[in-house]
Amino acid sequence: MVTANNLNLDVLELIFAYISGNDLVAVSSVSKSFLAGVIPRLYATVSFTAKHAKRYRSGGIMSPFLTLRNHPDLAVHVRHINIHCTPFIVSGQVHSNFLSETADALRACKNLTSFVCGSRILPALLGSLQGKERLEDIHIHAAFTTTQGEMLQKITTLRSLTLDYPTWNVVDSLTRWAQSLQRTLMHLTIFMSQEVNGVFLEALLPLLPRLRGLHIVGCSKASHTAVIKAATTHTPSLKELSFTIFENTPPPSLFCLPTIALPSLRHLAIDVRPTSDATALTMSSLFVPLTSLSTLVLKFADRQLPVWSSVVDAIAPPSAVTLPLKHLALMDCAVSIDTVKKISSRCKDLERLELPLPIKDIRAFTTAISGLKGLHTFTDVGDAHASHGPRASLTRDDARFMMRSCVNLKTIVSDGRKWTGRECIFLGVTVTPQRYKADTTQHWFSPLKANPYPI
Repeated sequence: MVTANNLNLDVLELIFAYISGNDLVAVSSVSKSFLAGVIPRLYATVSFTAKHAKRYRSGGIMSPFLTLRNHPDLAVHVRHINIHCTPFIVSGQVHSNFLSETADALRACKNLTSFVCGSRILPALLGSLQGKERLEDIHIHAAFTTTQGEMLQKITTLRSLTLDYPTWNVVDSLTRWAQSLQRTLMHLTIFMSQEVNGVFLEALLPLLPRLRGLHIVGCSKASHTAVIKAATTHTPSLKELSFTIFENTPPPSLFCLPTIALPSLRHLAIDVRPTSDATALTMSSLFVPLTSLSTLVLKFADRQLPVWSSVVDAIAPPSAVTLPLKHLALMDCAVSIDTVKKISSRCKDLERLELPLPIKDIRAFTTAISGLKGLHTFTDVGDAHASHGPRASLTRDDARFMMRSCVNLKTIVSDGRKWTGRECIFLGVTVTPQRYKADTTQHWFSPLKANPYPI
């Protein structure tokens, strides 16, 4: 007779793949066979957040890295490590015990595939990252000395590399590192660097023929024209591209507007700093040749500034030929109901939409998006502190009304809550809220981790 306790371990692991969070911990206490089935998933991702750091300082918890150091047999299951925050003894001084525990745990995680560290502690961990033959994804705060940068360059198996605030010596050595990564690296992100410019990109990109994702954001010396020119010249097979339009960018000539000649581009994110009409003209020209774009993310510098009508017309032209957008995000700007109607009437294939949600005009807004039959996820990107006085929050009745009006809408994210809808035979649509916190290690311009298209 087959019971839960004598199920094959592979079957248990498949079942537990649908369970996450505290439920996994609860399931592990049922029996020894359940514990054995849960462990690979329970330890596949190890995260250390601000909540853990606060309790670590007060002696309230033991870090997961100490557990891995004391039980190296568990470390073989670890695939992803995310360090969002670190505990400090005093201001600016990281807890020495935490660094020791983390370094030892990293050394034991032989099967590590991705490593994220948003704190400035990586120099103390570089030795423990060596020899990881399966390490493919790194996202780090890259403030290193020349010697530390040389240690980082010994990692030559990367498919994805994200460098936040890299120092000049890291940027200077990137061309040498690229020679070791040219057969593997497919995604490169450089965020907030004062050293990256057009000359650097012209030297770097020819060394990365397999590159499919390029994100150069917040790099003040790399104008959008320089990024576009280097990308179209040296990496014509790009599927993901992000860049910044800066205030000091010269106004474009009517006869020399920049265009993105990347026929395979699927994801485009633009950080728009200027608020002039010339910027609107520049942006309008960017979308003309992009017939394969499925994700578009625009982030503006003024929350009160209405999104330009010319930009909306470029995204969703009134003609029959439109961009086949599945995911559209308009962040840090004002979006009127009429603009929402225009987008909804022209971008019929949208599945994910991210806009500021006008709570006071929720019914008019819902009516405007009700024509999007494929829309399954809506994210409110409005800021609760952007206006004077308290901002109204989405209520259960509001969420239910939106899901009833939009036939396929099942997920709404707003004000730190995630509303999930289900069809009930007797009650119609029922909505359930739960606390939601966005992944702070993932940049706003990065593609969704559950990538909807293959690279």
